[in-house]
Amino acid sequence: MLTRYEVTKNWEIEKNLQITFLKNLIQNQTYKIILSIMKSSKTIYQIHHETNVPLSTIYKRIKKLELMDVVLIDKININSKGKKNIFYKSRLKTVTFTLDENDVDLSVR
Repeated sequence: MLTRYEVTKNWEIEKNLQITFLKNLIQNQTYKIILSIMKSSKTIYQIHHETNVPLSTIYKRIKKLELMDVVLIDKININSKGKKNIFYKSRLKTVTFTLDENDVDLSVR
């Protein structure tokens, strides 16, 4: 059985993980990338043209979001010249958070 101290410690870890996750999502231009690929999958270049986020930033953020399991590769097309086009899609449909002086509550769907 867990002690009160252990429960409190786990609660703090859980809340800190939620805050870290949330900070990663709302970081500068990351939310623009996620919004761009929520409804339909897009290539890095399509995301760039839609959001005006620099390509290098999109590449870095997409990789980070893949590691967070927020973005997935929806499909890969190979054109007639043999160039691979990777289409990314957001796993997120909604993100809701409540923040007050005592608590953080994060809901991700």
